[in-house]
Amino acid sequence: MRLELLRRFRDETTPSIVAPPRRTVADVLDGAARRRAERQSRQAAKRAEEEARRASARALADERRLAELAHDEQAAWARVDALIGTRKPADYDAAVALLTDLRALAERNAHPHEFTQRLATLRQTHARKPGLLDRLDRANL
Repeated sequence: MRLELLRRFRDETTPSIVAPPRRTVADVLDGAARRRAERQSRQAAKRAEEEARRASARALADERRLAELAHDEQAAWARVDALIGTRKPADYDAAVALLTDLRALAERNAHPHEFTQRLATLRQTHARKPGLLDRLDRANL
């Protein structure tokens, strides 16, 4: 009787331990692939968000630059002439960058024909400067 009571007590007080189901190699590999895909998805979303933020910052900087350029457009054209007059390749690059901004400003202000005329005059005036003309062509100006 004592043994029977002791066995009953052990059966009632000992929690039945249920072993977790065993995982197969395929389950482990599937889990790893799923976690990898989730991580890559998070990284791609983070990269896209960062690129959108950078694009927004670039657009804002471009708009500020164009607004500043709009205040004195004639001075910008004079600066282009001065940069071209130095006959230095680095200054040609600066002049082309400024002309690109002037084109964007003309398109924004809906007077691209005026820019086109001034650029044609500029090309005629400096027709003997192949370095400048090459840079203008590469910039699609």
